[in-house]
Amino acid sequence: MRLNGKHALITGASRGIGRGIALKLASEGAKVAIHYYRNRAAADETLEGVRARGSDGFVLQADVLQADQMQGALNAVKQSFGSLDIFVSNARPEVPEFFYGPMDITPTQWDAAFTSQGKAFLLAV
Repeated sequence: MRLNGKHALITGASRGIGRGIALKLASEGAKVAIHYYRNRAAADETLEGVRARGSDGFVLQADVLQADQMQGALNAVKQSFGSLDIFVSNARPEVPEFFYGPMDITPTQWDAAFTSQGKAFLLAV
């Protein structure tokens, strides 16, 4: 399936699964907005990989736990691409920030886990 003319936003695209998705979409022709939170260098490496596959995109920073920052990210995509065809909600806080057993997790960690997964996706969509 060719994705020429399509535009994608992948949260958490600087490393891991998000990077893999960004590179695959780029290899199929999609332009990719590469979201990161803390690691700009890794996001820039992902963008290099996107360009090496014959596509293009840009890097953007936002905290998925903050609705206003996610709105800013979506506005940046709209301004740069004009449209958004593919959205992958992949970002999450670093595991030590929220992944604890049920008897050890704090309410703050619980909120971070649910906000980064469910609420961030809902607000972006």
